[in-house]
Amino acid sequence: MRVVWYNEITDAEVMQVVHRIYFDACCYNRPFDNQLDGKIKLESEAILLLESGVKANQLDLYSSGVVEYELSQMKDLEKKASVFAFYSSMASGKLEFCNEIEQIADNLDRHNIKYMDALHVAYCEHYGIDYMLTTDKVLLNTIRRVELMTKVINPLEFVMEVL
Repeated sequence: MRVVWYNEITDAEVMQVVHRIYFDACCYNRPFDNQLDGKIKLESEAILLLESGVKANQLDLYSSGVVEYELSQMKDLEKKASVFAFYSSMASGKLEFCNEIEQIADNLDRHNIKYMDALHVAYCEHYGIDYMLTTDKVLLNTIRRVELMTKVINPLEFVMEVL
């Protein structure tokens, strides 16, 4: 793998940069949420656009056991089956748990970030994921106070700002 600085990348190479992204559980759910709300519909469309990018190898989408655990807790069995099928069709790779992830999550928990959310962010930080996507407004507002390598962003914002 060739390492380059962003200022060394030519315009032709910009299109070849593959972003490493991570969806939390709410992103996998979003296309199956009630689409009558305009923001939910736009976020769903953004996620489906990102699905196309993943399938075209323009984005690398990673997941973790935390995502699988959260999805397994869904009460609506029909929606759960649809969400799991969507999830299974997308992830490029599953990130493995280690003690450092727990330490990062414990530190984030001290910033009033819910522990499950902290675990998602910790996986991203540990593995150098570029962007963690979430539709969780509380997490997005809380995480802004924490200095991270991974950018935590709404999928709609990601599409508008990055792609």
